[in-house]
Amino acid sequence: MSTTAAPKDYQIILADDHSILRAGVKVLIEGKPGFKVVGEVGNGQDLLDLLAKIPCDMVVLDLNMPLMNGIEALEYMQMHFPRVAVLVLTTHKEKPFLKRALAKGAKGYLLKEETHDKLISAISDIRQGKRVISAEMTSLIVDDYSTDLSSPLTADLLTQREKEILSLTANGLTSKEIAERLDISARTVEAHRGNVREKLGITTMSELVKYAMDHNLL
Repeated sequence: MSTTAAPKDYQIILADDHSILRAGVKVLIEGKPGFKVVGEVGNGQDLLDLLAKIPCDMVVLDLNMPLMNGIEALEYMQMHFPRVAVLVLTTHKEKPFLKRALAKGAKGYLLKEETHDKLISAISDIRQGKRVISAEMTSLIVDDYSTDLSSPLTADLLTQREKEILSLTANGLTSKEIAERLDISARTVEAHRGNVREKLGITTMSELVKYAMDHNLL
């Protein structure tokens, strides 16, 4: 008598710097038969390290993380782990974040305010090869569907403080030096620099300098 092997669990890694949120999402996911959380990380660098050790089918990815943000992690994954699907789970409702995430290979973009059922549905749909975007975000890209997703973003996205830090960084100042000049903490500088990189999709110093030059921030 032949037996049919049970289908393999869909293996998921959670990447978010808020451990309480990860715990809640894990409970939701593992409450669905066939889904299994095989790892959790709090920053993009740890995510890449874990992906090199543990095979998985999907990463549920936050965009705001220390050391390496979600956009940077997405770019690396697109090159080195192209078979791993990515569902972005974020608070960012701005169109540039959505466009950048999709351009870097994300299969889904879901707002954290969505219902629990929507999260499970999104994971299921992506597993079946579909792309999922929160309804609130879909309306933002309908008008410019044909726009090149990899086009550079404008400096209008940045706050005045972010522009200052972008300019000083492009001029070669360290976080400590910028903190002393602006009379803020180095940790605050790092947070602003992370926001700048994420908003603009910039990952290297050469790109940052070029952007600052193109937008008269030097």
